[in-house]
Amino acid sequence: MTQPGQNEKSLTSGSVAKYTLVVLAILAVTLFIWQIKDALLMAFAGVILAIILGGLSAIVQDKTPLSRTWSLVSVGTALLILFAGFSFLFGAQIVSEFDELTEKLPEQISELRETIRGWPMGEEIVGSENGSDSESESDSEENDENGESETELPEGAGGMIFDFGTTFLDVLSKLGLTLMIGIFFAINPSIYKKGVALLFSKSKTDRVLEAFDTAGNALWRWLTGQFMAMIFVGIAITIGLMIIGVPLPFILGFIAGVSDFVPIIGPIIASIPAILLAFSDGPQTALFTVLLYLVVQQIEGNLLTPIIQKKMVKIPPALVILSVVAFGLVFGIAGIILATPLAVVAMVFVGIFYVQDVLGKEVEIPGRE
Repeated sequence: MTQPGQNEKSLTSGSVAKYTLVVLAILAVTLFIWQIKDALLMAFAGVILAIILGGLSAIVQDKTPLSRTWSLVSVGTALLILFAGFSFLFGAQIVSEFDELTEKLPEQISELRETIRGWPMGEEIVGSENGSDSESESDSEENDENGESETELPEGAGGMIFDFGTTFLDVLSKLGLTLMIGIFFAINPSIYKKGVALLFSKSKTDRVLEAFDTAGNALWRWLTGQFMAMIFVGIAITIGLMIIGVPLPFILGFIAGVSDFVPIIGPIIASIPAILLAFSDGPQTALFTVLLYLVVQQIEGNLLTPIIQKKMVKIPPALVILSVVAFGLVFGIAGIILATPLAVVAMVFVGIFYVQDVLGKEVEIPGRE
């Protein structure tokens, strides 16, 4: 006859073994997800592209008698024509200004360094460069004495060029794969949503599909509002720089508009080249440039964005900052770029699966009608 203590002991041992297996399985899944995080980010970027194509094709389908497939084809064709027309009209000027920008920025940085040296305590700020400058001068003198050509590449330059080429090809290949993923997602999104829903029980299938549709709608609304803000920033910065007289206003305005996709960090990074170039006209022009970027960002952040968010998706500013920090620490630069759309999806999933389903509370879900 089995004693109660033995049953409790065996039951406890079985429970410990079961929970241990569950914990190991969770750790294994977490490790697997961490290993493929780059692929998951590419897939998410493809989803964003698919939502853009799907949203535009839905507008065409609603306004015309075209089917979804032909609406998608017409949107893709229109985007290609638009891109080709933009490249034909402004491509040469943008490329020329970009080349000029890459030439002028190092000169402006050197001039700024010399200006700082003239300030009180300036030598202490940039004094570390003196040693390297003197070393480079002595090296050049030795090369001249030895009869070596000044056109020879410095030591290690070949490796730097190879690393740059490898990085460029890697980025180009990832962009190409993201484009292909986005197109396939846009052609038949239901097959992928249903495929993920199969991983859940029958009782949760409809709920999962509903969450995907809601997240897609929320992303489409956020992207629409974000593109409006990006266009405003790009045009306002371009016109402002032309009025101030800063060189290369078109490429700097284009950079400002595109960088506005990345919250907080993007506008700061976009303003640096413009401020450096403005120093070529003097500190007063640089000050006007700083004020221009500050005014445009204040209008976009405090006036335009709240108006857009009333119609689109409202994201608390603190959540945006936390998402940039959190996703940046986990995923690096790609996480910073995709931080806000990731936060939108997280708001939808947390609201549906945790707040509503687990806690049983009613909460406003972004993207839900």
